[in-house]
Amino acid sequence: MNEALEQAKDNPERRLQVAMRGDAWNLMDKRWRGLLFSLLKQEVESISGGGKGKRRIGRRGGRAQRALMAGPELEPVQDLLDGGGAAPYRLVVLLIHKAQMPDEWDVSWNSTIAELRTDCETNGVHPVYNVLGKTFEATLGEMRLHPEAEVVREVVDSEWLESCRIDPLDSTSIQILLTPPIGLPLSAKVQNDLNRLHVQVSGRNSIRRKWLTDTRLDSTLAGLGGEYALLGGILTAASGSRDAEQTFEMLVKCDDKEAVDSVVTEIASLQLKLIRLRSGDSAAWGECIELTSDDPLSSSCRSEAWKNIPEDAGSLGSKTLSSGVSTLTDWSEANGVELDLSGISWRLVAALIEDGADKKAAQTASTLEIQTESHLDTALNLLSKEHHEVVIPILERAVVDSLQIDFTPLVKSDRVPTELRMLADSLRVENGNGDESDHESMLSLYAEAGEIIRLARLLSEEGAAKWPRFTLLACRLLPADASQDLLIWAKTARRTALSLPPNGETKYLTPLTVALTALLDGGVADLEQVQSKLSADGILGFRQCRRALMEGGDGLVPDQHLTRLKESVEDANLNTLEKALFQQLILHLKLNRADSLLQRDESDSWGEAEEIIEEVLTSAEPTQRLLANVREQVIEHGVASPALLEWHRENEPQSMWAAIAAARISERAGGNLEAARSYRSAAMRCDDYELRQKLNKQSLISFAHAGNWPEAIELLESESGLSANITDRFRLYLKVNDEAVRQRLDEARGLILESVREIKEVEFENDEGEMGTETEVKHSFEDLNQLLTYPALLQLPGEPFRGRVLAAINGLKTGRERRSTELEGLFQRALQSRVIPDIFEVANRASAARGPEHGLLIYERAMNSGNFDPTGLKRLSDMQKGMFANSENDIPVRSRMHLTNLALKPLVVLDTNLLIDALADRVLRLLEVEREVPMHLDGRREFHRTLLFRAIQGRIDIFVPTAVRNELRNFAATPGRVRDLCSDRLIDQKQWNERIDQEALAGLVEELIEEHNTWAPPKDEGVNELVQENRQNLEMFFIAHTSVYIDIDEAKRQRGHDPTKRTELKGEQIYPEAGDIDIMLFAAHLSGEALPGFGSVLVASRDSDFTVPARAFQERFGFAVVDNAHSLANWTR
Repeated sequence: MNEALEQAKDNPERRLQVAMRGDAWNLMDKRWRGLLFSLLKQEVESISGGGKGKRRIGRRGGRAQRALMAGPELEPVQDLLDGGGAAPYRLVVLLIHKAQMPDEWDVSWNSTIAELRTDCETNGVHPVYNVLGKTFEATLGEMRLHPEAEVVREVVDSEWLESCRIDPLDSTSIQILLTPPIGLPLSAKVQNDLNRLHVQVSGRNSIRRKWLTDTRLDSTLAGLGGEYALLGGILTAASGSRDAEQTFEMLVKCDDKEAVDSVVTEIASLQLKLIRLRSGDSAAWGECIELTSDDPLSSSCRSEAWKNIPEDAGSLGSKTLSSGVSTLTDWSEANGVELDLSGISWRLVAALIEDGADKKAAQTASTLEIQTESHLDTALNLLSKEHHEVVIPILERAVVDSLQIDFTPLVKSDRVPTELRMLADSLRVENGNGDESDHESMLSLYAEAGEIIRLARLLSEEGAAKWPRFTLLACRLLPADASQDLLIWAKTARRTALSLPPNGETKYLTPLTVALTALLDGGVADLEQVQSKLSADGILGFRQCRRALMEGGDGLVPDQHLTRLKESVEDANLNTLEKALFQQLILHLKLNRADSLLQRDESDSWGEAEEIIEEVLTSAEPTQRLLANVREQVIEHGVASPALLEWHRENEPQSMWAAIAAARISERAGGNLEAARSYRSAAMRCDDYELRQKLNKQSLISFAHAGNWPEAIELLESESGLSANITDRFRLYLKVNDEAVRQRLDEARGLILESVREIKEVEFENDEGEMGTETEVKHSFEDLNQLLTYPALLQLPGEPFRGRVLAAINGLKTGRERRSTELEGLFQRALQSRVIPDIFEVANRASAARGPEHGLLIYERAMNSGNFDPTGLKRLSDMQKGMFANSENDIPVRSRMHLTNLALKPLVVLDTNLLIDALADRVLRLLEVEREVPMHLDGRREFHRTLLFRAIQGRIDIFVPTAVRNELRNFAATPGRVRDLCSDRLIDQKQWNERIDQEALAGLVEELIEEHNTWAPPKDEGVNELVQENRQNLEMFFIAHTSVYIDIDEAKRQRGHDPTKRTELKGEQIYPEAGDIDIMLFAAHLSGEALPGFGSVLVASRDSDFTVPARAFQERFGFAVVDNAHSLANWTR
């Protein structure tokens, strides 16, 4: 009322508005609102009723005034007469009624007024009635005359104060605490705000912090201190604000004990502890768990303490912790709140284990879930007490749920199943957690689980020298699709590991794993361990496989025994690693069989070998070692493997090997153009100079077979290395065909004539009888006829090349040339008519006119034409053999190279590098490396074995030149060089020291020379001089191919070859070494000799000085170069 009077001044209407909006108005009951409204309304009406000064009211203003004048009504007269309410109140209301209804007033009611006046005079009235009398004197003026009664001052309700022992976060308790009337003397505004807050909490079950700050209720209560501040702090805490901590702290620290009741201090102290516990401050943790009171606040403090046991709480006994669990359980049930009891429960489990009550601990743990590292440690401790059935499921759930904790202890525990440890390790790596210092246990785990990628990754960080046996294991099983950095690491790490003894890591591997690893790497293996896990059939199969591979065996591991071994392994009780190693053993045995079949170079053997390779590549994901072996077979033997192509398309689609595999498949299917383009693509991706030249050459040949001359010429002109890798005749063949398909026929014919043009100076006598010289230009009809047969001999497309050669021949007008043309025509007609006597006549005429080798070529062409049945071929073969028998001494070997149907065997001149490979094999045999299962794979050079096998078969003869013998002896004189050569096998250093020295190596060298040398040259006088006759021509050849030898020399230098050993010509020291030049000279000499029984002279070498310019050597000096079994097969079929 006072607020309304002050704000409205003398404006009755304004006073009414202010009064109805005031905080007190909301706190009044309906009767008092009616009383006050009636007085104020009456005042407004009394002023408005006077005519003077009456203001006009608009339409909207009228509505507003009518709304203002509508309000609560006075309590009815009859209710007042009946005695409802206090005497002063009844008197005031009756006086208002009397003033408002003078005409309807019943005079009998005055007696009641008189009684009420007497009561007021006697007992006095509340001061508010005096104020009403003064304010509304016209109606209630008498009320100011009654004496004022003594007002009892409001005090704090002690019961309400006790109700402040609540958890501020319990909305139900907050609702009860705020339920009016609140047991505090409050101003109307504060009481009104609290009432509104009570409604909000009842509806929302929470207090909004913003509402508190906007109304300033929190600061108002805090400013009042004492019980008010306590209430303010509780409300602030209920809103989730840490500001309550400051309020409670102020109450606890207050020195004015009269201003702050002790109960308030006690409650504030508990509230402060509760807030701090929830914020992670455990300073009062010990006090809270000792609280004994059952009030909600104490219970919450006690429960919160048990929910948040600090790390430094020390060792709590199982009895204490059990009490804590009970406390939390009771609190949870009482409050209907589900609590996470895992923290304290895991502590209880740990305490029970410490007390020796592990069975009770297991029972307690059975319902728990791991959430922290400490929980994990406790679970693993319980696992050590053999409670697997309880702990393992808990660990599995923790890993499956991908908890963000450090799983390193689980990963390192050998009591946990391997699969679960690996899953945990994956999480550990993802989370970036864990201690990496204990590499031993991690290596053991990865090996046991067969996780080779992780094993290799860890080893690549640690170093092969520290863990040699783990390294060999990883390198053996590393998948072919591993990352490039691991594949590169494996190549170098394996060599390091092979040179080192075990470092104690075998204790982490099963005996069978150790035995299989040694077996696969050529070491001495415990075969009892290998056979102990196999069935009787498996053992028999394994022994038969060994027997086939032993010295004296045929190298062909029987397929049925491999099947027995495989089935036995599948049925055996093996761990992951043992299965993987056994699988590699079987796959390598299969691949070894394929390799032996390929060495035989027979059509049936070839088909079976390729089937085995397909099976090996598709039966399991290939390891990098296995894939490397297959790749070697592709290069060495020309294998076509769809599975190899598929693997590279999925894993390395842009690699050189993907292109090579595609080329082989296309080539086998007759898709020469696709093969050519794939070979070219492979060459462009190849870093190895020698291999790149081979691939380019294969691409060029495939382009020729496809008849794609423009792309062939483009390749020829873009690759300088091809200039020495193909013959001039093949180059001419390509260019003539290219010009012809471009319809530049005269240019094509001109290229042919230019290639056979001969220029010489001839003497003549002029008319005056004087002698002079002039240049005479002729064309070699011999060369033209050789060009005519060139495509047929090499099984290349004949047209348009032959047509252009015939055009060149027809353009020549000499009689002899006409007769030779007629001879070719007779031959073509004989082929068409298939008349063998006509072939015989043409061959004899060709032999008489041009030499016996040309007659023999007539037979060769006829047999290769496909026009004759087996009987006809037999007759032609006999005719050819008869002619050769009569003329063999007149035909040098170089002229026999295309006479394949005579089945003359090659004479192979052996280069040093192949004998060095053989020496390495012999040393390993002496050291009993691969004693148990000698498998000839893993990138080992095998060409020397093929050569020796063919020599034993009688299909070739081998000659070891003096230069090669001397070079091999020099090499073996240094045992260290030989040791490096054997570094790709597991060698016992003790055995090396005992068995290998200069004397032993010298003996091995002489054995190898004697074993490989199956032919000796004639010991004629002057042979050395004849050999040296070609030296000048050979040096001119080198100089003509300087650009090629620059590339060869550069590639050799990059591989570490000593450049000072190169031969210097015209100031450039880039040409082959002296020993290699001696081999070249001797091979050239032999090819020019009419050696009996030989159809070709071959130099067997892997040296790029021979292999890159191989075709140029063949064309210029008559000897061919072979560097693998595939190239040798072209001369032995």
